[in-house]
Amino acid sequence: MPQIKTNKLAIFSTSTLFQLVSLSSALLLLSIFAFMAVQSWPLWQPLSLINFITGTDWQPLSAPPLFGIGTMILSTFWTALGAVFLATPLGFSCAIFLAEFAPVWLASLIRPVLNLLTGIPSVVYGFLGAAVLVKYFEVTFDMASGESLFCASLVLTLMVLPYIVSTAESALRSVPGEYRQVALGLGVSKVYFVLKVLLPMAKRGLLGALILAFGRAAGETMAVLMLAGNTLVLPTSWFSKGEPLPALIALELGTSEVGSLHYQALFGAGLVLLVFVVSVNLLFTLFRRGRRNEVNQP
Repeated sequence: MPQIKTNKLAIFSTSTLFQLVSLSSALLLLSIFAFMAVQSWPLWQPLSLINFITGTDWQPLSAPPLFGIGTMILSTFWTALGAVFLATPLGFSCAIFLAEFAPVWLASLIRPVLNLLTGIPSVVYGFLGAAVLVKYFEVTFDMASGESLFCASLVLTLMVLPYIVSTAESALRSVPGEYRQVALGLGVSKVYFVLKVLLPMAKRGLLGALILAFGRAAGETMAVLMLAGNTLVLPTSWFSKGEPLPALIALELGTSEVGSLHYQALFGAGLVLLVFVVSVNLLFTLFRRGRRNEVNQP
């Protein structure tokens, strides 16, 4: 009897600890939101949120100063969507291979390599991109500068690829094994099963993988800072120069006067970026829950 009470007490203590850790994480996120909202609050009195988001003029030192992050938001979308566009066929193909075709020994080698890619600092990716990609575009296409949103997207493709592969593979493996047994019994080919059965059933998880990768690419700072060109010009194509929102904050926060409108505008830009990235991750969580409900349905 005392042993049973001790076990129950241990389970209760562990559960309480996990709840406290989860609550602390939520409170930390809320405190970040509150801090950035307080720091940017004076900005919203002379400037509306709509004008701040849709404006294309960023001139913090003019009289009066102009604050519009529409150009930076568009640059962020160019780089993030471009990275997801390039990484999707590679990531899904690799996930299908690992989940359905790869031998166990080969899959056990590929997965650690993909995990290692997530641990490489982003500044290393940016340095390699600046030393290889930028130089390649300058020499091959006789450009004055090889920096562009396309170069940033290429490096972001490599950075988000492990997230797409791991999440997509998890979605494919969550499909019940009975479907594989039925397909084997009917004599259909592996390729037909993957294209006609597996991918449609895992579509919510696959879409969730793209959403997660997009949020990861949109919040990246150092790689895009070193490769996008950092020009406050409205980008008209994927090959234009631009300045994504994280790069703007990283470049100008250290030179802005504390308490000035410029300083508050940068916190406002950070608040917009934070809300966007958190919303993307919440959307990914909703997709995962929907996928689990579909799998658990009889």
